[in-house]
Amino acid sequence: MNNTENQNARVKNALCYIPVVAFVLFFIEENKTPDLDRNIKYWMIFFAVYFVLSIIISFFLTGLLFLIYMWLSIFFWYKAYIGEDVKVEFIDNFLEKNKKDKQD
Repeated sequence: MNNTENQNARVKNALCYIPVVAFVLFFIEENKTPDLDRNIKYWMIFFAVYFVLSIIISFFLTGLLFLIYMWLSIFFWYKAYIGEDVKVEFIDNFLEKNKKDKQD
């Protein structure tokens, strides 16, 4: 393999790790070298793992958001139950502004 072919092969191998390019090379490239084939497969595996982890992490963040919601609900429930006046200024301001807008 001469220097130009070697450089082209290295560029193709590197391009495999740019999103979607590996799929394009997988279907378009007719003469895949073992290195190119391996890099394409690596990227596909990396992408699959990323995809699965992103779904799992999004479920985790959704779960965390639910826990925060529950904590706030229980906190405000408790404060209301003991008769403590709890005010959240930005919510009160928002509701007051909407009330004025509806009156106008």
